Amino acid sequence: MAGLMSGLTVGMMGIDHLVLEMKEGNGTQEEKQAAKRLLPILKKHHYLLVTLLLCNATCMEALPIYLDKLVPEIWAIMISVTCVLFFGEIIPMAVCTGP
Repeated sequence: MAGLMSGLTVGMMGIDHLVLEMKEGNGTQEEKQAAKRLLPILKKHHYLLVTLLLCNATCMEALPIYLDKLVPEIWAIMISVTCVLFFGEIIPMAVCTGP
């Protein structure tokens, strides 16, 4: 879930409003539908950013709490830091930034 939120943050905040508005008017039917759905969400970009960051932080903070009940404390820290770094930050950002 944290990876999804991290990827969405990078992907959604990287969309250019002008390009999206142009696709809404001049794109293919599929592009017009996608732009029509995305524009209202992106117009309230502060709400979008806060929502995505809160969900991301909640997921990242929940992992060590649950792991602490399953494994010893030091392992919970090591596993959660590694998972958050790779699966919550690096991989989603690499995938969602594009070529």
